[in-house]
Order: sequence, then structure tokens, then C-alpha cells
Amino acid sequence: MKSRTEIVSEVLGFLERIPLFSKLNESSMQSLARASRFRQVEKGEVLFFPSDQAEQVYVVRSGDISIMLNSPDGRDMVIDESRAGDLFGELGVLTNKNRSTSAIARKKSEFLVIPSQVFLSVVDSDPQFARRMLDHTAKRLLTSHEREGALAFMDAQARLARLLLELEKQEMDKGYITISQDELAHRTGLIRQTVAKALGKWRRNDLLLTGRGRIMLLNHKALKEIENKSLV
Repeated sequence: MKSRTEIVSEVLGFLERIPLFSKLNESSMQSLARASRFRQVEKGEVLFFPSDQAEQVYVVRSGDISIMLNSPDGRDMVIDESRAGDLFGELGVLTNKNRSTSAIARKKSEFLVIPSQVFLSVVDSDPQFARRMLDHTAKRLLTSHEREGALAFMDAQARLARLLLELEKQEMDKGYITISQDELAHRTGLIRQTVAKALGKWRRNDLLLTGRGRIMLLNHKALKEIENKSLV
């Protein structure tokens, strides 16, 4: 088992590699490192639910965390995603409001948990850090609002085509996308049957190939046209 000194040193080394935190003064870094801890979660584990108190902020060390918006009819829609180096959960802490979304691990993940009191103390004591936080949070909100707005005006096929094209960019080195139909439904706010029907149609029309949780896009132009139909 690691000693407390070793843990603090490990946290410091991690924070120093995160651009958002790397310019903090030594006192602030020490305060964060002493109060924070790493936590691991398994795939599918929920970090927080809507209406939970916002008592921590998180920095992803490894893995993939989805921020989910829960609809009145019981469906979930991914409005943001956090990967290695990303901060999330700060909005509720900064505004002193309960969580308005949920967060779920899409794969085995590890992240740094920073208590809200220590985080806010650093924000209050460092105007430059507060400005960086403002820029960071504004960009995240803009991304989330753009995604929500686009989905609100897109039909089912356009939502799915847009997501597949986005995911391929993220996994470009693989040459294919690794994702289940259930996950595609979550990320588009659709039901699984709708996703399966669209994928089947596109497979028959040679727009893509599917198999064993993998999707390979074959006709990017056609998928882009499907995405843009709802935006005209």
C-alpha cells in the first residue's frame, strides 16, 4: 500500500501534466494534492445522478466518462464525454447547485476526485485559474448546447449518421468504430430498435459494415448527406 506522501507526490505529478492546473502556484497545488485522491470505477458504474449534491470535481486519468441528460420518458442522451486529462463535474460546484445530469463510466476508468471546498478555495485565491476555469466551462457548455440543439432538429437517421462520423474521427487509427447498438441509442436519444433498423438499411445499401460490436464506414459522402438533410 502506498504511503500518504507517495500518494500526494503521485497526485502532484498528475496535476502538473494537466494544462488547466499546471500553472497553479505551489501552495495551491499542495492543497489540491493533499485533499484529493484517485478512484477507479468499472464499466457501467454511475458517478453521480441528477439532483445529487455537487460535492466533488473530477479529472480523468484514464477511461471514458459520459455525461448523460435524462429525458422525461426515461431515455438517456449523452451530451458530453470526458477522457484522459478532462475535468468534469465543476459546474454544480461553481454554481452551488445540485447535479442536473448523471455521469457514467463507459469503460474501466480512473480519475482524481477533488473535494469542492478545496477546489473553490483555489478558484477564489487565484484569479488566473478562475479565468481558465471560466473559459473551460464555457467551452464545455457550448459543446453540450450545440449537441442538444443539433439533436433537437435532427431526425433519427441524421442523429445516427452524425454520431458515427464523429466517432470515426475519434478512432481514426483503428479504421473502424467499436460500439454497441445500445450505446449508439444512448448517445443519440433513440431506442435500440430504431438504431438497428437504420444500421440494417445502411448495411444493405453498402454505406457501412457491421459485426461483433464494430462498424466500418464505407460511404462517408452518403452519411454526410443523411446528416445534413435535417439541417437544411
